Amino acid sequence: MNTHKILIVDDDSDTLAVLRNHILASGNNYILYQALKGNVAIRIAEKELPDLIITDWEMPEMNGIELIKLLKKNPKTSNIPAIMCTGVMTSSENLSTALEAGAVDFVRKPIDRFELAARIKSMLELSDSKKELEIKYELITRKNTFISRLIESYPYPLVFYGEKGIIEGYNTSFLDFASSKGTEVIKLQTSIYSCFPDYSLHQGKDHEVLETKKNISYEILLDEKHYMLSKNCYNDPDTKSNGILCSYTDITPIKEAHERILEIKKREITSYAIRVVNLTEMKGTLVENLKKALYLEDDKKDEILKQMLSSLTVDSKSVWNEFETHFNAVFDDFYTNLDRTYPDLSTNERKLCAFLKLNLSTKEIAALTFQNPKSVDMARYRLRKKMNLGAGENILNILKSI
Repeated sequence: MNTHKILIVDDDSDTLAVLRNHILASGNNYILYQALKGNVAIRIAEKELPDLIITDWEMPEMNGIELIKLLKKNPKTSNIPAIMCTGVMTSSENLSTALEAGAVDFVRKPIDRFELAARIKSMLELSDSKKELEIKYELITRKNTFISRLIESYPYPLVFYGEKGIIEGYNTSFLDFASSKGTEVIKLQTSIYSCFPDYSLHQGKDHEVLETKKNISYEILLDEKHYMLSKNCYNDPDTKSNGILCSYTDITPIKEAHERILEIKKREITSYAIRVVNLTEMKGTLVENLKKALYLEDDKKDEILKQMLSSLTVDSKSVWNEFETHFNAVFDDFYTNLDRTYPDLSTNERKLCAFLKLNLSTKEIAALTFQNPKSVDMARYRLRKKMNLGAGENILNILKSI
């Protein structure tokens, strides 16, 4: 049980004693404060913040009406309920004056103990309820502020609406999104489906979300842009109704990048398929030539071996051409920028730059070019000299930036 604080104010010490005795006789565990003057009562009220004030009307220097008015003007004490207590000002007009000043109740003298106890109990219950509502209101206000800021901080268009598609809230990104699509100005309590020319798909998806209570995502094409719509169901505990929270993510750049990657992969697969066929054919030709060479004289064997070596040399050139095709598909401007910056590089130096661009090691480059690692290191040294690089300059970083 809460321990309530009560401030009693009267310029007559005997009346204060009567009030104190009546209040204590109620058997409730009250903390009592008392004041003989209005200015003292104000200081006590500001410091102790009592749950209830009982004040006499007629007092010197500051009467009860003036006291209540001053308390109501002070933000710290404005919500403290006050009961007016008087033996003279007892007419209905006097009651109206007290209530207009801010009093919440009126007790006539001589004071009846049971009436006073009932009035105090009623006012304290009212005060407790008011405080509880104020606390809840503050929590709701803070919660709403947090939610509003959270929604606004979300970088993508976000909107939430009820079961029938009536918009209940959105962020600025959604407002900009809707405006960019030529939609009429979005307002609360309008239909979300006005944002879409063909809304049957979205109504069906919303029905699925509400029925299953599961999150769903699906892709739509709107004004030649691809969007991923992510929807989930939320429940409003106040209205006991369900709603949908929906976000829009522009995935056009991702789709385009994915298509480019797929195209590159398709080229690679096609190229590798052709390569396998060529190698198979070359293997068959080599096997046939070797079989022929077994039964030929030495001079004719030499001719066949020369043809075989020639075909292998041609094949190595085709492998390099194939590599350059794939390299250009990924780094389409590299050679153009390289030639613009370093126009005097030889073909082999350009190849070395491409390998370094891929961050290949000396050993890997040596294996690909059929050289020993020392030759590759020497080629790198000559390339640095030709590019006029100082001792502190990293050739890999420079090539990565091209």
